[in-house]
Formats: sequence, structure tokens, C-alpha cells
Amino acid sequence: MKYAIIKDGVVVNVIEYQRQPSTPPAGFDAGHEAIQADAVNPGWHYANGTFTDPNPPQQIHVDPPKSLTDMILANPTELAKLKTALGL
Repeated sequence: MKYAIIKDGVVVNVIEYQRQPSTPPAGFDAGHEAIQADAVNPGWHYANGTFTDPNPPQQIHVDPPKSLTDMILANPTELAKLKTALGL
């Protein structure tokens, strides 16, 4: 199981242990604690039993692409070229 090593509310390391390590975990100074967590990374915040990513993924809005028909109809020059090519 993975454990987040936390100091002052910030994840400083993530280590895999077979069982709950002591507090502080071996090799770490006083003030460090190990909390079981499978999906965290160093730099995350820990408060009130909850881990928070300080840099959450940004939601980017992308307009759906226009269809070829919409692009041609939106441009009178292209529409005229199409009509000429089709003999209309």
C-alpha cells in the first residue's frame, strides 16, 4: 500500500509499505506522519483527512469543429466556388 509522508500539511514523499509505518516513519524526523493514500503526489496538501492537488488539471473549453458544409455556407466566396465547380 502507498503512504503519503506528510510534514506541516504537505506531502513530501510517497512510499510503498507493506503495513502502516510508525510515526514518524523510519528515516524521517519528528513531525512527519504516514497516511495511506493511493493517488497523491509530493506537493499535495493534506488537511482534515483530505488530500488536495494544489495544481488541479485545467478544464479547457474547445468549440467543436465546424462541418465542411457549415464552413462553405459561412463564406460566400467558397459557396460561389462550389456552385461553379458543380455547374450550378
